[in-house]
Amino acid sequence: MGAINRCLKHPLARDTPVCLLAVLGEQHSGKTFLLDCLLQGLPGLESCEGGWLRGGGSLQGPRWGASSLSRGIWMWSHPFLLGKEGRKVAVFLVDTGDAMSPELSRETRTKLCALTMMLSSYQILNTSQELKDTDLEYLEMFVHVAEVMGRHYGMVPIQHLDLLVRDSFHPNKAGQGHVGDVLQKSGKYPRVRELLQGQQARCYLLPAPRRHWASGDQGTPGDTEDDFCHLRAYIADVLSAAPQHAKSRCQGYWSEGRPVARGDSRLLTGQQLAQEIKNLSGWMGRTGPGFASPDEMAAQLHDLRMLEAAKKEFKEYVRQQDVATKRIFSALRVLPETMRNFLSAQKDAILARHGAALLCQEREQALEVLEAELQAEAKAFMDTYTMRFCGHLAAVGGAVGAGLMGLAGGVVGAGMAAAALAAEAGMVAAGAAVGATGAAVVGGGVGAGLAATVGCIEREEEERVQEGDQEPLLQEE
Repeated sequence: MGAINRCLKHPLARDTPVCLLAVLGEQHSGKTFLLDCLLQGLPGLESCEGGWLRGGGSLQGPRWGASSLSRGIWMWSHPFLLGKEGRKVAVFLVDTGDAMSPELSRETRTKLCALTMMLSSYQILNTSQELKDTDLEYLEMFVHVAEVMGRHYGMVPIQHLDLLVRDSFHPNKAGQGHVGDVLQKSGKYPRVRELLQGQQARCYLLPAPRRHWASGDQGTPGDTEDDFCHLRAYIADVLSAAPQHAKSRCQGYWSEGRPVARGDSRLLTGQQLAQEIKNLSGWMGRTGPGFASPDEMAAQLHDLRMLEAAKKEFKEYVRQQDVATKRIFSALRVLPETMRNFLSAQKDAILARHGAALLCQEREQALEVLEAELQAEAKAFMDTYTMRFCGHLAAVGGAVGAGLMGLAGGVVGAGMAAAALAAEAGMVAAGAAVGATGAAVVGGGVGAGLAATVGCIEREEEERVQEGDQEPLLQEE
């Protein structure tokens, strides 16, 4: 999480909407060259100069150029502010590395798809010459995972996707729409076909010299006008559209208690996105048996929502009981043992109702963990409630001893106190003192006994230890 925090919590991105341009594709497919072109075009747009995007020749600037960084997901640490004044968006470049490698396990690829979805709002699937079955299979899985993640986190699954096909054999068909018809007629990849039929995705055929794309030669788009005119137009189109694709939540989604980005409550700032990724990586770290498919991931996320809802419901019930027994006479109507029974019955009802909705095979284990958490919360409240109850009894006993109640009231108060103490703390000595003395002395004795009892029930507050960040699955070891 440290690297993600350094990027997304950069001063230029922390409180600013973020757009993440992610390049997907197999290794040695020209991703590095494409990232290099995007990286060299960004500073010119940020400064409103344009550079080689307007035909200005070769640029001497930052290069991606890290062919050894092929494992895991990589992100350019410096954001570029693009867009109109007052509506700036912090743009990051993301390289998905070997996320499409067939050598990775199905579980690892699924997790990397989930992280890629969270770390991108504009995806470019870069492929050579034509879209292969492996490209489409990966894209089908990616879209499925994105839909699962979108439902759970309330985010737009696919905001914009380019299928970028480099094909030097069809230079006269450059531009959009070349493979769209083929995919729309295919029944093997329904999610990809549906995506292409909408407005969120496009196919783009880009003839380009293979000597640069495949070999990674250090050429720049301004070196050869004819060779790079289509590439220049594509890069300019992507970068100019980037501010329109800031990471966003679904329409109508509202996250309580979180500051919103400027201008649109659906847009996520760098800080908000970093928190969501931390939540995701924490869940992946806590997950027991893994998931080998988007459907299994969906089932585990569904169960996570059920468990969180159960804890929230019980917490709210405890809060209501706390509020209802703040006043002295309201509290004295409910003995601690009665309150304990209330909490136990509510806990059992919540476990039964939410447990029946769990989907994963590890249902019993999840319920055991949930029950332990609910019991811990109930115990913490009962410690506080018992002390409060005894304090209220001490106050009543003191009032009796001071003669503020009549004889009958004193006897009632003393009887209540003795019964409560006998039930909760075994203070039978207080009951003996009640029978041996007069009304005024009885009240004083009860008050003193309760005060001593309260002093013995002092509870030492447990030290809270805040867990540090856990490293998420960003890089395959």
